[in-house]
Amino acid sequence: MLTILIPGTTWLASGGWGPDNALFTLSARALGGCSAHATTQLLPWSGGNSDVERLAGAQMLRETIAAYPFAPGEKLNVIAHSHGGNVALAASHLGLAHRIDTLITLNKPTRLGKGYIPGPNIGDFYNIGAKGDSIQWFASDAKWFGKWSIDSHAVNLKLDTSSSNLKPHGALIWDDEIRETWWNWLLKHQASQSRAA
Repeated sequence: MLTILIPGTTWLASGGWGPDNALFTLSARALGGCSAHATTQLLPWSGGNSDVERLAGAQMLRETIAAYPFAPGEKLNVIAHSHGGNVALAASHLGLAHRIDTLITLNKPTRLGKGYIPGPNIGDFYNIGAKGDSIQWFASDAKWFGKWSIDSHAVNLKLDTSSSNLKPHGALIWDDEIRETWWNWLLKHQASQSRAA
């Protein structure tokens, strides 16, 4: 199982995306079941705050997926933060060599335009946000329509992160309790979907 982590805008300057990032450990706990061969990679895109930079990141994601030697039946998961989620959505229109079985976006600003809706090669899509995330609000071009944090194509979860010492935009990743809350919700949702199938 391959999991690709996609950080958000200006991640290179902000730090926090080294191997000690808890998402590396979390993804190794295997979405959709345990795997002894889980692999997690970071997509080192530029983090530039423009459609051109996000599209370049999407091309990088497409190339990364194409270069990976998937075994038969091996799943691909993507966990993306902030505009990294929009990088993943843009990539879904580029003819990926393997479908994204599970896409998890954290604090993704909703963007208007066909390039930022999920393409046909995305399976389960979970969009998780933090209440009161001013960075997510500011970076969305759908805020005037009241949809700055909700994606109508995804299963959405909005968390209250006011108990955290961290700002809402980072709490979903770097606050252990908040991160475990959405992770456990996700696993329960997946399990209920499997039982219903």
